[in-house]
Amino acid sequence: MDCTYLPDSDMILKIHAVERGEIQVRFKSSTILAWLCAIIVIWLGAAQCTVVINEVEANPTGDESLHKTAVTAWFELYNNDDKDVDISGWIIKNSEGRSITLPQGAVIKGLDYYVVDVKPWWLAQTGEILFLTDAGGAEVDRTAVLSDEENNEMAWTRDPDGRDTNSTEDWKFLANSRGF
Repeated sequence: MDCTYLPDSDMILKIHAVERGEIQVRFKSSTILAWLCAIIVIWLGAAQCTVVINEVEANPTGDESLHKTAVTAWFELYNNDDKDVDISGWIIKNSEGRSITLPQGAVIKGLDYYVVDVKPWWLAQTGEILFLTDAGGAEVDRTAVLSDEENNEMAWTRDPDGRDTNSTEDWKFLANSRGF
């Protein structure tokens, strides 16, 4: 989604939101335009999708080099809405191009979590970015650049859960809270 101010004689505000088309509004006052732009951007951002990548544990306690099944990295999705969301066919891709397609019937209940375990080293321990796309291929969310070289029970998490302002400030390195 983007919001563009096109300065001309009528002050046109042009807003483009994925899957919602384009809206054009004409105003005579730049103050009204600025406020309206902020309100619409917030509303459209909240309305686009309620599922976010909420927590990432790229380097759990244990020796990943042994590839033991007990040592798994993982990531968690969170549904910010009180309505269930069908995430069948959604894809998580990492910064190295590996991807996981979520299975048919995968649903995140309202205000709940969905955890995906991955093999050791599937998540890069430095410079990792995860991308979440819906079944149609539209990007739903992405993480900040994350690094976890600690080999402990700390994880990158949105604080508070589900916070998505598209800022690196959304992410904190905290004790993991997998699935809750």
